[in-house]
Amino acid sequence: MLPTPVRFVSGSLSFFAVLLLATAAVMVRGEPGWPVTVRDALKRTVKIDAVPQRIVSLAPSNTEILFAVGAGDRVVGVTSYCNFPAEAQTRPRVGGFSGSTVNLEALLALRPDLVVAGDEYHRTVIEALTRAGIPTVSIKARDFNGVYDSILTIGRLTDRSPAAAAVVDGLRERVDAVAARVAKIRPVDRLRVYWEVFDAPVITTARSSIIGQLIELAGGLNVFAEIDGEFPQVSTEAVMARDPQVILGPDMAQGDPLTAERVRLRTGWSRIDAVQTGRVHSLSADLTSRPGPRLVDGLELVAHTLYPARFPAEPPR
Repeated sequence: MLPTPVRFVSGSLSFFAVLLLATAAVMVRGEPGWPVTVRDALKRTVKIDAVPQRIVSLAPSNTEILFAVGAGDRVVGVTSYCNFPAEAQTRPRVGGFSGSTVNLEALLALRPDLVVAGDEYHRTVIEALTRAGIPTVSIKARDFNGVYDSILTIGRLTDRSPAAAAVVDGLRERVDAVAARVAKIRPVDRLRVYWEVFDAPVITTARSSIIGQLIELAGGLNVFAEIDGEFPQVSTEAVMARDPQVILGPDMAQGDPLTAERVRLRTGWSRIDAVQTGRVHSLSADLTSRPGPRLVDGLELVAHTLYPARFPAEPPR
């Protein structure tokens, strides 16, 4: 049997060991300002008890935001489309774009304490993860203000609010700079733009989509701006009748690139102004369609493509 002083010291050490463990638990589970509650894109109220340490992203835009606000080191899983930044490609992949491609077993094996998903196309996955007790937040932006809100929300969820605010301030400054130059373009000098999402059937973009907003913010006149829906189907005759001065479209991983030579082969399209002047351009789909920080890169790219004299090409940021 240990002498009384030894028993006291031993007992004290045990007490302090427990106390240290409890303090460590408080540091992990009881940070100032936590838990955090947010209202997500599916209008769900989600409570996050502690600063997430193992995050899975189910959308490329959310992955880019996580890295932009400085939480990339906590990202433990992504999708096969999460290709930026380069570090994101080193993370385990749990699926593709839609919810039906997500491997729930692989996702759960990563032991996430936060999953950042898209909206409706991930609803079944979100519901399954919620039933499994995994905090899951739906993030979706439909315009630039929505992108800013997404960045601030993810900054709050990851305890990176100051960094998120700094990112948003930088993006706003760049958007304002584009707007200031566009404001100097006379209405009569603004170019008619047709954006081709797909060619068979012909799918374009209206004002309500992010791409439609890019065109307008960059000083272009979307020839199908007034049509309802984000990505309406139109006829080839309608495109010819509106005679765009510039034709833009996304570069696709599969299929032939959009070029004046290819478009010229379409019946009647050789008479379109953009085809005659060779102003048919394929632009980065990642920059012009992802509602994340690089959407401003996309805006600058569209502005440069439409008005190269007013917007000289700049190196990637």
